[in-house]
Amino acid sequence: MGIGVGRKSLYKAKETPSLVIVPSVPYLIIDGEGNSNEDEYTRSTRLLFSLHDLLCERTGVVENPVLECIWTAREIENREPWSWSAMIGEPHGMTDSLFKEVRDELAFKQGIPTLDIYRSNIEDGLCVTLLHTGPFSFEGKSFQMMEAYCKEQNLTRRGRSHREIYLDHPRRRRDDLKTILRLPVREL
Repeated sequence: MGIGVGRKSLYKAKETPSLVIVPSVPYLIIDGEGNSNEDEYTRSTRLLFSLHDLLCERTGVVENPVLECIWTAREIENREPWSWSAMIGEPHGMTDSLFKEVRDELAFKQGIPTLDIYRSNIEDGLCVTLLHTGPFSFEGKSFQMMEAYCKEQNLTRRGRSHREIYLDHPRRRRDDLKTILRLPVREL
């Protein structure tokens, strides 16, 4: 099972901050608000995996889906509440008509609405990236390292969002979870 045509390099990072230029990537996306422990997020990410699996079955493409999420703090002061866009890279060879057909089929099979899932290309551009190993609750130290790197390299963040790429299943509760963190940046 592969990660997706031409995307393997996007799922590699070091345990120290470094720069990466992320090109435009086609995704299956669903948006929401809250945190990753809430039911809405769990339902939404399950729906993405189900849709991806059904699309792969239809196209004959064998890909290992990687869950990603762009998190945006709506209030800078307290870093809460969050809005999020959960996403999985769409299978190679996707068409809009196939997407709509399979999305509707999934809604019928599971008896749940799927119209909130959409397709979009996202280009993150220049980013600081780092491989975080450990529980999500310890990501703060990793973000501090990334912020320090930005200062050293004369970079500043673009916006209030960051991307998390879950190399392990995000529902696992263990001390060695691997998550790629990315901050979109620009030169000062």
